[in-house]
Amino acid sequence: MQASSATKLTTRAKKLPPAKKCLKLIGRITFWWLFRAAGLFRPWSVKLLGDSLGMFFFGISRRYRKGTLKNLRNAFGDQKTEAEIQKIAKGVFKHFMRGAFEFFYLLSLSRDQIDAMIDMAGKEHLDEALARGKGCIIVTAHYGNWELLARKLVILGYKVNVIARDSDDAGMTGITQRIRESGGYKVFDRDQPIIGAFRALKNNEILGILPDQNDIGGIFVPFFGRLAATAVGPAVLSMKSGAPIVPVFAPRVENGKYLAAAHPMIKFEPSGDEDRDKLELMTLVNKAIEDEVRRNPSQWLWMHDRWKLSPEAGKHDG
Repeated sequence: MQASSATKLTTRAKKLPPAKKCLKLIGRITFWWLFRAAGLFRPWSVKLLGDSLGMFFFGISRRYRKGTLKNLRNAFGDQKTEAEIQKIAKGVFKHFMRGAFEFFYLLSLSRDQIDAMIDMAGKEHLDEALARGKGCIIVTAHYGNWELLARKLVILGYKVNVIARDSDDAGMTGITQRIRESGGYKVFDRDQPIIGAFRALKNNEILGILPDQNDIGGIFVPFFGRLAATAVGPAVLSMKSGAPIVPVFAPRVENGKYLAAAHPMIKFEPSGDEDRDKLELMTLVNKAIEDEVRRNPSQWLWMHDRWKLSPEAGKHDG
């Protein structure tokens, strides 16, 4: 399996044009440097670097700036002014650059320091779900600080597993895996068989999933008033295992800390029609994510092309 993956990555890399190969190399070097320099960061420097580089990339990255503004206008065009949309877009870039530095900064922190960075509300909803004995599926999003959320749950005593996509770069994947597993939670590759995920639920553990990105093999479900190709993993795992789904999010709050909040279990009664049930359950999941993003729109990954595919035979959206 490893040899096959390596061959796949090598083949993919050979097809990249020179400019993209150069950018990929720069990204790999930057990633490695951040990993090695994690102990040098401080809260003030993380904020300063994140805000500064966020504004820098907002200015120079025409593609992602345009994509972010387009998505925000489609979602909020009739609810927010252009000035408000521009402000949110800049906030998106600053938030995710700051989050990138925080991801590495966590390596240099003690358990107590990490615990102090993030508070937890709604813990009773997780305990209620786990009391059923069939595990608990947490659905969250690329929003706030989902990596810190996983560490907080471990600190609170939960056994945590997450499903994540490996990077196209094997070296970066290895570093990311080490950082994540240093937080005490287990990572399952999204593209591998999900037997490990079912085993975790059978052991009454938490399984975290982020189903808020475009999924070429997914189903089309409403999200901010438009149909978006959505992964069916949470619905399939829940329907087959009996594990309840609990939405949990960890937005940054005014004091610079984070507040993890677990919401009540998603209420759903299967009809017996598998396709219909998957559609209805993922509609409820997307609604939970949308409701949360509306509370803090600058903390969601609007630069991602969430509506890349259209329902017409899965064609790319023009």
